[in-house]
Amino acid sequence: MYNAFLILFVLATLAVYYAYWRRKQHRMRATNWEWIASQVSSNSEFNFDTLSRRYLYEDGIDATPETVWEKINGVMGLWAMYRNAGLFLQLVEYATDHGAEPPEELLESLRADAMQIRMAVLISIGKYVSTCSQVAARVNAYRAATAYSSMLAHMTKLFQNHSTVLFPRFLECM
Repeated sequence: MYNAFLILFVLATLAVYYAYWRRKQHRMRATNWEWIASQVSSNSEFNFDTLSRRYLYEDGIDATPETVWEKINGVMGLWAMYRNAGLFLQLVEYATDHGAEPPEELLESLRADAMQIRMAVLISIGKYVSTCSQVAARVNAYRAATAYSSMLAHMTKLFQNHSTVLFPRFLECM
């Protein structure tokens, strides 16, 4: 009797989560460019544009972990990178839904960059909150900034080469 109840509970939970996930996917597909772009934190808001000379066109940053932490305003900049990573994927999804056909390798590298950013940000914030030493938090912030730089370069390449109509709008939201 107990096992049947447990199985029923698990199946009901999975069904509710599946319905929630489908609804969320439908809403994400229905969003427009303006809404997504309005949610993106500008790179100048958290000083990311000062970490590299050509931050949209080349990956890599010209700073040390200490400098990165100071320039992006610590946790505030990390959280902006975390949010932007998901929003950038939505912009890519919008572009592919509206005519862009980038190679699958480029899309996969963008997904990998987003995951790497999010993991490095969460680890960095966790280290910042849980330890007295800020060295580990700064090193992970540097990793997040490097992955963010790579993602921006890949995004620029995608819009410049595969969605020239949306490229000016992409530059506006950066």
